[in-house]
Amino acid sequence: MDCRVAVIGAGAAGLVCACKAAGRGGVLLLEGNDKPGRKLLATGNGRCNLTNLNISPDDYWGDPLLEGFIKSWPSERVTGMFRELGLLTRADGEGRVYPASLQAAAAAGALVSACREKGVQTMYGFRAVKIVRERRGFVITGDKGSTVRAKYCVLACGGLASPGHSRGEGYSLAESLGHTVTELSPSLVGLRVRGKFTRALKGVRCRAGAALWHKGKELSRESGEVIFGDGSVSGICVMDLSAHMRGLGGGAELRLDFLEQLSVRELESYLESFAAAHPERPAEELFSGAVNLRLGRELMKLLGLRGAAGELGPGQIKKAAGIVKGLALPVEGTLGWEHAQVTAGGVPLCEADPNTMESRKCPGLYICGEMLDADGRCGGYNLHWAFCTGAAAGERLG
Repeated sequence: MDCRVAVIGAGAAGLVCACKAAGRGGVLLLEGNDKPGRKLLATGNGRCNLTNLNISPDDYWGDPLLEGFIKSWPSERVTGMFRELGLLTRADGEGRVYPASLQAAAAAGALVSACREKGVQTMYGFRAVKIVRERRGFVITGDKGSTVRAKYCVLACGGLASPGHSRGEGYSLAESLGHTVTELSPSLVGLRVRGKFTRALKGVRCRAGAALWHKGKELSRESGEVIFGDGSVSGICVMDLSAHMRGLGGGAELRLDFLEQLSVRELESYLESFAAAHPERPAEELFSGAVNLRLGRELMKLLGLRGAAGELGPGQIKKAAGIVKGLALPVEGTLGWEHAQVTAGGVPLCEADPNTMESRKCPGLYICGEMLDADGRCGGYNLHWAFCTGAAAGERLG
């Protein structure tokens, strides 16, 4: 089959790219799954966090060259693009932007319908396994042996995160066409922690300040809800910290502050007053009025403090306050790809034109979305990147 533009991947970046490129016709969308936008449908807990009102280069990691591109694509460009497609949006109190219906299916449906209206052809169940550059374009071979010839080719294959939706085959395709790929690691993912402490807390959710430390140095700090698992800690604030795990090796530590609103001294004073006012209460109830009950009991077990609250001495009260304000959990690494929302690493941005996403290594090839070495924090930043890079490539080809 011949076409002018072959877009490999019908995810967020690929759908936008195909829609934008369709103005001149001859666009073919190739997708390995049996339907488009599968990962898009799963984002934002099924609500699809499209972008964020507070988009800034500071919200991204990876290649520093992304700064100029992000500044040229404020959130208004994305919401305006969707409004043109017939999709209204709404923002929550933290700047996260969703479809007005709060349905990911509405966003995916708007993109798919726009592609259909503009004459984009689709080929589902086509998983590209080989691309050869020829004088007049590209020959793309699928896993079942069928081939597609295209003058231009767009790699929008997604990354390794959430392997049920994408498998990361685009990286090897990019390498075969002369590109390099930086180290790939799961990002926006929970952290694996050493020890048995979290086992008894599985399922507990509580607010905390979370900081990632490495060899005595604080790398980053976030606040929000943390979620304990058996041997893991997650939650949005911890997932944002996971972006800093790339290339760390050993020696990382997660420190949790369960009472950010109080200083250590203020907490000590509160605990001293509690123990004096309720001397007969079990020591394990020392934190009962301050933090999650299960968490409080497990913290006291970790300290080895038993007996009655009134029997606790000043040194023990100080230790108790210290652990609430700075529980240190050794980090063994991140949870696996199946738990990750996005891939850290990818094709360096210096290998593509920052305005059009066209390859500097292979003219006529374009690379979009998660395949590039850029990943953002939770809150719509990664879908924003996918939509913008897909749109930039599509506008160039349209």
